Amino acid sequence: MKVNWKRFIATVTVFAIFASLTGCNNKQKKTPKPQPQPTAVVNNGNADAKGDGDGQSDIPLVIGCDKLSKKFNPFVVKNADDEQAVSLTQLYLVGNDRTGQIIYNGIDGEVKTYNGSDYTYYGPADIKIKYNKKRDETVYYITLRDDIRFSDGEPVTIDDVLFTMYVLCDKDYKGNCSLGVQDIKGLLKYQKKKKVKKIAGIHKINNYAMSITINGYNASMDKSLQIPICPLHYYGDIEKYNYKKNKFGFEKGDISSVCANKSSPIGAGPYRFVKYEKKIIYYTSNEIYYKGCPKIAYVQIKEMKKILNDAQERIDKDVSEEQESTLNHNAEALEMTEGTVDIIETLLSKEDVIWVAEANSNGKISGNKIATDFAPTGVYQYIGINASNVKIGNNAYSKESRNLRKALATAFSAFKRSVSWIPASEEEKEYFEAYNSDINGAEIYNEKNSEEEKYQHIKEAVLSYLEAAGYIIDDQTVSSAPKGAKMLYSIIITDGKDNPLYEVISETEALFRDIGINLQFVPVDSEKAYENKIANGKQQLWIGQCDINKNYSLYERYLGKNNLFGVDNPNLENLVKKTEKTVKNERRQKRYHHIYKKILNMAVEVPVCENYTAVMYSSARIDIDTMTKDVTGYYSWINEIENVEMK
Repeated sequence: MKVNWKRFIATVTVFAIFASLTGCNNKQKKTPKPQPQPTAVVNNGNADAKGDGDGQSDIPLVIGCDKLSKKFNPFVVKNADDEQAVSLTQLYLVGNDRTGQIIYNGIDGEVKTYNGSDYTYYGPADIKIKYNKKRDETVYYITLRDDIRFSDGEPVTIDDVLFTMYVLCDKDYKGNCSLGVQDIKGLLKYQKKKKVKKIAGIHKINNYAMSITINGYNASMDKSLQIPICPLHYYGDIEKYNYKKNKFGFEKGDISSVCANKSSPIGAGPYRFVKYEKKIIYYTSNEIYYKGCPKIAYVQIKEMKKILNDAQERIDKDVSEEQESTLNHNAEALEMTEGTVDIIETLLSKEDVIWVAEANSNGKISGNKIATDFAPTGVYQYIGINASNVKIGNNAYSKESRNLRKALATAFSAFKRSVSWIPASEEEKEYFEAYNSDINGAEIYNEKNSEEEKYQHIKEAVLSYLEAAGYIIDDQTVSSAPKGAKMLYSIIITDGKDNPLYEVISETEALFRDIGINLQFVPVDSEKAYENKIANGKQQLWIGQCDINKNYSLYERYLGKNNLFGVDNPNLENLVKKTEKTVKNERRQKRYHHIYKKILNMAVEVPVCENYTAVMYSSARIDIDTMTKDVTGYYSWINEIENVEMK
């Protein structure tokens, strides 16, 4: 369950820097290839099968969510809770590991190391990529396992993949998948012209193999293949499918038939959808799931919003009356200990963490009643500095302009130590941590130093940058600004003191006031007002958040026509475009590293912290040893739900 993002993960939880190693070596052990092993007579996958069999628990696993909108069709699903509900029923063409890297050899499996442990990743397909430099085009060869069936017993073939792809590439498609915006050969022509009958770059080889050809190379294409394999016979019209005659299961330009009246999803995932009733979805296990029949026969997804609100009212009433009570002071923890829900995903405040620990006899966040895992969400909070509006003279990229912005960034970065941060990926690590080393972090954060000594180190670092920018410094006070610079800068902030970064900018404001420069808060009271404020490009500084999960592009973020940072740099633009078309992963990562260093040197963004989601499990009812290990923002416990067991 996702709770309001303002309820931020507190620093009382111990986090290590997100360090991981990927790859294979001779010492790594591969787990056996999964095979469907039905535990009961299922009549070749009859949809009426009950889902219970030998060795399975008939105690349902109850997963909590916020709110379901009942849009359970994989082609139209948008709400995060609906997506989770659909994902239990679906099999995805391409998967990823715990660091977000694509699994290219899903059929025989890939072994990768994360956090010191070897993990084997299997999937329904192999993906091989070949780049033709002479033609400047890339071909993706997709091979599908030939022994997978949908939960109703029908075989999964390339025709189902082709049907799904054509829906996602149709001009009538309005969902979240990005396949339809990739530079697939002939795609734009197919979308715009009525008489074009097929997408030239999509080719069927046989019943279990196909290829996709794109112009040039773009790393984002790999992730665009993370699509559900939807059954043609259920979502499409078999009478309207004939690959040789360019018929793909629906009328081109109109996917209404695919989206209509399909509130009961069907796929080749670990569970069968049974029904939605009274804000609860009921599932039974899919005995012919390709990774093996799930150990738990029944799963429920339950709306928790009203339940938690009612629980919080009970807690607040009890506390206000100052009665002695065994009630836990956190609604989620209360409902878990009372048996309402077994697994719930949320964001926890500092106080919440304390009350979760109170629920356990050992006084820790993982104990006899509740176990807690934390994972980054891929949404990070940052402080932005617009290069066009915060500069010296007319040149936004001069040393003086960069030093002005570095003075601001240095203070923000120094005071951000009060907020927990883990970088979203390996290549970002140096970028996100660089300011700390740039301001001589060893001196500032030496534990032997008093708070006053640390403050003085930060102050001196900021003043040195301002002096290098051309400001006149007199006895640790700024007396005048160079031409084009100011003695007053403004920062846009939403939610006032409730903003998770309020303390960071408040401390920075106090330091700048101390040295003679004013940092003025510009409060906005709504998301719309915030967007209007920064849409005109006149903002100097602002607090924002970035979701790297949603079609994240370095080019669009820092250089696109709608970029907020005021960056207009042809050299950086060329480098980013070249990097996003680099085929070899190792070379691409080196170029990304170079890009981040350039952005760092421009001092237009200070990443402060990343939102963390807490996954709370009922250790009283679930066998915690069977839960997915080392969950991350890229790899949920649901990725291995088939292995979870009840006590």
